[in-house]
Amino acid sequence: MMLFNKQLLLVMDQQDQACLALQRSRLIASRLKCPIEIVWVGDDAEKASQLVIQLESEGIAASFRCTPRSKLLKLLEELWSQQHFGVLIKSCDPRKSGFMTSLDGRILRDLPCPVLMVKHGHLWREGVVMAAVDPLTTDHHQQRLNDDLLKVADQIAQVTNANLVGAIACPSPMMGADPQLQSAVLIEKQARGAMQQLLSQLALKVETLAVGEGPAEHWIPNAADQLDARLVVIGTRAHGGLKGALLGNTAERILPRLDCDILVLRAGFSEGLVPILKQ
Repeated sequence: MMLFNKQLLLVMDQQDQACLALQRSRLIASRLKCPIEIVWVGDDAEKASQLVIQLESEGIAASFRCTPRSKLLKLLEELWSQQHFGVLIKSCDPRKSGFMTSLDGRILRDLPCPVLMVKHGHLWREGVVMAAVDPLTTDHHQQRLNDDLLKVADQIAQVTNANLVGAIACPSPMMGADPQLQSAVLIEKQARGAMQQLLSQLALKVETLAVGEGPAEHWIPNAADQLDARLVVIGTRAHGGLKGALLGNTAERILPRLDCDILVLRAGFSEGLVPILKQ
């Protein structure tokens, strides 16, 4: 298991007037009693310094460094390799980039660290935390990722006194020899059974299990809206190279469609969050 520093890395864009990521970082740092390192995107060191002073006056240890937007990804990669911070927190960037990958998308694709993208200031406390998993997979890495997602989502739900719910996007029925794949009812039954088996193995329970047909980037946001989720925990196995540039990944495609915060995890880089959240 990879051990993380009990530290938050907060990416602050000086064009982010709402400061949603800052508000979320404050709440998490206060709860976990951990420091915040601010990566200030821009050259206004005075504002960043004032922010550090303000956080320290609230009893939160803080530090900062400035970087131009063009060098942000490289700096984040360097910090991750040096520190293995607990989670990277950033407000979602509403700016569009046409056919080019957005900065948020590149962060989700290129960085292996846990990433929390903040969209709203709604409290998670006593709300709904949704874990989006694929219990029907036979891929070992995805199975491991399912375990990580559920464990982390469960710990967050416990810490915030929220309801843990599960969401599964099932494949559409196909013509073929396997009768289990020819009926939407059978596919859903199979998915629910696999999910219950997974939950039993992990000794976890969910308040609700939402199962629907269709691509995850459409079904998961719909389920999150219906259940009024405050946070969706999802995994990614990002593609690299030209394939990644053309196709992106599921988390990247879900991000603009969700109307709540999203925590993105990768297999093998997420188990270390559980002991941090338990403290």
